[in-house]
Amino acid sequence: MDLHLISATILIHILIFIEHVQFITAFNPVVSTEKGKVQGYRMDNNGADVDIFFGIPFAKPPLGDMRFKAPVPNDPWKGTLNATTKPNACMQGIDKYFNFSGSDMWNPNTKIDEDCLYLNVWVPRTNPPFQNKAVMVWIFGGGFYSGSSALDVYDAHHLATENDVIVVSLQYRVGALGFLAMGHPEAPGNAGLLDQRMALEWVQRNIHHFGGSARNVTIFGESAGAVSVGLHLVSPLSRGLFDRAILQSGAAQNVWGTMPSSEAERRSRKLADILKCDGKAEADVLIDCLRRVPPEDFPKYEFLVSSGIIQYPFVPVVDGNFLVETPAESLARGNFKRTPLLLGSNKNEGIWFIMYEIPFFDIKLPGLITSDQFKSTIGKLFEFYPHFPHKLNDFGQAAVMFQYTHWQDPNNQSMNRYMVDQAVGDLYFVCYVQEMSKYYAQAGMDVYSYLFNHRSSVSEWPLWAGVMHADEIPFIFGSPLNTHEKYLTSEKELSRKMMRYWTNFAKTGDPNRGPNEISLNEWPPFKPRTQDYLILSTDHLHQADKSQAVKQGYKAQECAFWQNYLPHLVAGTGKLIFPYP
Repeated sequence: MDLHLISATILIHILIFIEHVQFITAFNPVVSTEKGKVQGYRMDNNGADVDIFFGIPFAKPPLGDMRFKAPVPNDPWKGTLNATTKPNACMQGIDKYFNFSGSDMWNPNTKIDEDCLYLNVWVPRTNPPFQNKAVMVWIFGGGFYSGSSALDVYDAHHLATENDVIVVSLQYRVGALGFLAMGHPEAPGNAGLLDQRMALEWVQRNIHHFGGSARNVTIFGESAGAVSVGLHLVSPLSRGLFDRAILQSGAAQNVWGTMPSSEAERRSRKLADILKCDGKAEADVLIDCLRRVPPEDFPKYEFLVSSGIIQYPFVPVVDGNFLVETPAESLARGNFKRTPLLLGSNKNEGIWFIMYEIPFFDIKLPGLITSDQFKSTIGKLFEFYPHFPHKLNDFGQAAVMFQYTHWQDPNNQSMNRYMVDQAVGDLYFVCYVQEMSKYYAQAGMDVYSYLFNHRSSVSEWPLWAGVMHADEIPFIFGSPLNTHEKYLTSEKELSRKMMRYWTNFAKTGDPNRGPNEISLNEWPPFKPRTQDYLILSTDHLHQADKSQAVKQGYKAQECAFWQNYLPHLVAGTGKLIFPYP
């Protein structure tokens, strides 16, 4: 063969090899972190590249003697860690109650395991690369007994690329394995919150390697994730690890979100008895026994220690360390991080939870309830107040029934359903969000309040379920922009608008503007007197007068009932008999 031909052939092979290497390198980004190198992958999101890293460890696996303990930093690793596979979900049960995609989407989509303390990072690639990007850290919800950052609905590639922010999501221990509390160094409680805190510490030490700014970190979460955000705002251990906060359908002082140490220990000992450990044993003996219990047994039995709607068995505890007092006390005393807030709730917060409690709220039924069913439902749903195991007396039950009866037509079966939904949503979600908004606004902080009022066109829940708890999440993460989804054009616009609001807030503390931008002037701040809030819905996207989307005093009357009238009524009638003889 001609020597020149051989040389040309070799050169062609070399060039092909070099091109191939560049392709692999370009699409498999490697970042050096504090503990070692991680390799992710690059994704083309409609012409905008995003580097994705799944399953980066931020703590040692909480196995063996580490069960129930606070997390400890993980060891360095050699070589390059493959960060292209979504991480394990922490130990939890699977929701099979309805067994359809509308509820299944919240079940873990990866292996469930105690070895679960990992985080994920989405990094938008700009040209030229821009350092010191704003960082948003997502904390998932799930009642502190379930949830996973690996869910498809939390995929943040749209959120990251549409508005040039780095997004981090984290796993944390849930259920008894995350929140069993014995007031003992081996099981102090709040392990799940301390997992979150350690992930925030990881962000402070490592996010600059990804191009993010440790001085511009916003934490955001929904439901129990929002409660977690609120608890980091009041905890002296967390305040220095982030800058701003977004709370979706939850607040620091949600009554179901924390419990006193005495109740936490009572539940822990009761669970120990159920799991064949001696619940009356000394704490160290009991904990040692519980560490030998198979991890999958905890979610099987933990709900036997409590009862009632939205009465989760193992939640954060006022331990004198992470939480030095109840969150309600912290807010009332002004003992919280001074920072801007963005927070709000959805129109039908209660209906999701009612459907799991009341048989005639089944998704296959028309959702109509008679006046007699309304009365029995109120009695069941408000058996405990303010939380399990404290029962609401007859005077309180009658007051709730009076407040939420549709007096124009008490026999209107669709309104009866709606009013039950509103009662549950107001007590357990809306009014705590409103109250926290007031505390922050009274302290002089910039507060932006919203009501999400759009029912998704692709929702698989019955029409009567309305705008449910968590329905805003797909719009925050850009699900309508997925090409395989069948959202309406107006919903894609709404999603882009909401992502813009959220990321503007993360960058500047004001949802109306990004850095060096003119303000949109669409979303006025919440003030104690006017209580302005923005309605997030496709209905207001193209109105010339954007003020039509701004309303005032959301649920002021109902929240006064729950936070002022009912507590005084119950306190004043504790020993009385109802009805009067």
